[in-house]
Amino acid sequence: MAARAPLLGLAVVLSAGCASFTAPALIDRAVAAPQDVQCVDWYAALDAATDGTGVRDAGAMRVAGFAHLRVDRFTASLRDKLPAANASQAASAAHAALHQRLVQLDLEARAFEIANLPAAARKQLASIALDAANSTAAPALNALDAPDAPDALLQRTRQCASRLAALDLATPQRLGTLLERLDVPDSYTTSYRALGAYALTRYPFAAGVRQLEAQRLVVASADSPPPAGTRRLRYSPPSGVAAATTNPSSTAHLSAADLRRILTPPPSDPLQVPAPSPADLERLFAHFAPSFDIDTASDDDLPGTLAWQPTAGTAHTASSTTAQSLGVDTSAPALYRQTATTRYGGASLLQLVYTLWFPARPAAPGAVLDLLAGKLDGVVWRVTLAPDGTPLVYDSMHPCGCYHWFYPTPAAQPKPAPQAGIEWAFIPQSLPHAPANAGQPQRMLLRIAPVSHFVDRVTYVDRVTPVDRVTPEPPANEPSSTTPYAWRDYHSLRALPLGLTSADSLPGAPPASRSVFNPQGFIDGTDRAERFVFWPMGIARAGSMRQWGKHATAFVGRRHFDDATLMEQRFNFAPAHFAP
Repeated sequence: MAARAPLLGLAVVLSAGCASFTAPALIDRAVAAPQDVQCVDWYAALDAATDGTGVRDAGAMRVAGFAHLRVDRFTASLRDKLPAANASQAASAAHAALHQRLVQLDLEARAFEIANLPAAARKQLASIALDAANSTAAPALNALDAPDAPDALLQRTRQCASRLAALDLATPQRLGTLLERLDVPDSYTTSYRALGAYALTRYPFAAGVRQLEAQRLVVASADSPPPAGTRRLRYSPPSGVAAATTNPSSTAHLSAADLRRILTPPPSDPLQVPAPSPADLERLFAHFAPSFDIDTASDDDLPGTLAWQPTAGTAHTASSTTAQSLGVDTSAPALYRQTATTRYGGASLLQLVYTLWFPARPAAPGAVLDLLAGKLDGVVWRVTLAPDGTPLVYDSMHPCGCYHWFYPTPAAQPKPAPQAGIEWAFIPQSLPHAPANAGQPQRMLLRIAPVSHFVDRVTYVDRVTPVDRVTPEPPANEPSSTTPYAWRDYHSLRALPLGLTSADSLPGAPPASRSVFNPQGFIDGTDRAERFVFWPMGIARAGSMRQWGKHATAFVGRRHFDDATLMEQRFNFAPAHFAP
């Protein structure tokens, strides 16, 4: 037990600063089962190690008093699916299903955090896990040959999550307290707005927003050739380019029946949330993946893969993770993907989210000072699907939460803003349903501007793009080349492998991965000078790249990209696409 003392001491010190998150809820240690007490201590130690080493994942929100649970905006919204209950009633199937979602959100984050822990912290945690495994009150670990391996520590976390989850569901008082605490605060800093006299300063900001929107409407209405000094490069899904040359069947689209089957929630789920299988999800991502025509003026307009690389000339130390520099490998263009879920009329709708990363947003040509310039930039493209598989509305933003624009289809009719002057739902274009060419629905094509990486225009393109052209020179508005991008999992950025050197095999070497996001959800090093001007609008570090779940997308008003009611508040969807 001696090896356990240093880390438990650290837990006491560190948890004092965030006790509302890590302290167990309603646990009486004097009468609690020994295994429950051990699990409470495990989470205290795990939180101490996570926070003490700066590897806390900021994606989902910790639930105050329930260290084994986390919540996001969508899951918090599902409380209205729960049957009415009083404090004496046992948990229903809906309660259990909602609780399981909270457990899974925490376990997902814990897996990334444990992978990013330094070796010394993992060894201390392993000693605690072994103490529990060697006692008569806890199950043994399966990975005792490597107790400090991330898999072994995650196994212990799963054991404790299961025990504490059972305790939550069996105790009406605990369950009631939990439901009261399922809340995700918004990403606005109210004190900034108070100090910045938001009630007055919002008016010039709103005027600037309207001016930009007017410019974008003009750009979106024209099928313009590439600007002078740029070349238009096309990037398409691998199934639309490389794979099509060897396996034409890989481009086969999903039928209407396929889409409805995939998007139908499992009958066993009382919350009725779509849950495609991994194989079906792969097909969905490929089916709705966009192509990009990128007007390219410099290497900063080339999309690529995010990667950690050792900083040149830096000596190796046990803490050399700080010497890793995050960059974009433009020799490996990639599209990052993830799912999200939104609510409409009581139904849960699947969303497909695609993110393209660029090395930087460079300064505008001729600009003496460009407040918007900085390291890293990108485009996020989201598809909201009806239960029958029809795209209802598309929307886009940059990974800073900037430039949130909507592209409704005929199945979505915009609602008016509830208040004049706020950023509600700017629509550069309304889109038709995807037309068919030779019986095959076409693919969405996004034209991306150089430097700013704005979405200039959205159209459609054939799903199979020829690699070789018949004519030596393409038409003025067509791309000069076509390149397949690779698929990447957006969540891999939460534990991205480090650029290791031979010295990393030494004792005390750093962990093998690190999140690109800091514990507050920002990508350090991506700050823009605009933050010194825009702070009165209440957005911390305006312009910085940030993690999913942290995107405030309006300077005037309040709006979050992952708000579970975002679409329902702004659009009426055609009922025909919701019919069983």
